[in-house]
Amino acid sequence: MCCRISFSYLRIKGKTINILFFVRHGQASFGEGDYDNLSNLGIKQSIELGKALAKQKLNFDKAIVGPHRRHIQTFDRIIEGYNANETIPFSIENGFAENHLMEVTQYFAPKLLQSDSKLIDLYKNYENDNQEKKFFKMFQYIALKWANSELDLTNTDLESYTNFRSRVKKTLNTIQNSLPEASNILVVTSGGVISALYGEATQCSPQDIQKQNFAIKNASISEFSCTTERFTLKRFNVSFLSKELETYI
Repeated sequence: MCCRISFSYLRIKGKTINILFFVRHGQASFGEGDYDNLSNLGIKQSIELGKALAKQKLNFDKAIVGPHRRHIQTFDRIIEGYNANETIPFSIENGFAENHLMEVTQYFAPKLLQSDSKLIDLYKNYENDNQEKKFFKMFQYIALKWANSELDLTNTDLESYTNFRSRVKKTLNTIQNSLPEASNILVVTSGGVISALYGEATQCSPQDIQKQNFAIKNASISEFSCTTERFTLKRFNVSFLSKELETYI
């Protein structure tokens, strides 16, 4: 689906709104030895997104890129597809690193499969399905327990949901206070960060945030407007890619 994004600078109390375009990275290498690496399809998705942005004549004043390899690779391929005459200045933002949910799932799944009757039943219900589907069902179940602070993270290095949300909010506040007025910022990060920002803008529940998290497409764009005082969702999870290129990993 190709959607046209128009630029119209609004003013609130004399302040010009900045526009932040958050891109979820292209498809990563799920099931491979190193997840934090774009798959061949993820590379193609990112290049196609760059082409679509150029076609829409979307211009960016700067870019902010998360610290993971898949974030940087996505940004590089977007720029390749965009084929701009001038480079877009960018910075790496560690505060927009993905949450620890994958590590949380890997740590707690074996334990919960020995003690949590709901997860045991869930696992049995999908016993005949492929490993990927089975994993994602467990992933979604454990994600909600993590978001509700129902997992004991004591004596681990795993980031809690509360700390993750605080980190993302702090990073957003720093960016809000440092942007020049009327700037268009491209931000490349992960679905967890984007869904957390969705929560900041909508004040929805952790359950709703997790639901949105699992629905965010690779190389999709979520658009937010902000001043130093407000942060508002304009569009969420918009895909510029053809249907055959859309994925969620």
